[in-house]
Amino acid sequence: MPSILTQIALIIIIVRSAYNAFQLLNRNIKPWMDIAYYISIIIVALSFLL
Repeated sequence: MPSILTQIALIIIIVRSAYNAFQLLNRNIKPWMDIAYYISIIIVALSFLL
């Protein structure tokens, strides 16, 4: 049961971070450090998930 909850949490983290990164990419002035932060969260969460 805890492993299923952990996987669901990681999926939520990935989806939320991807959403935030794409929102930031649509701006005229791109905050590259924030974009890099969200992409790194996606990478770490995917490494735990897979």
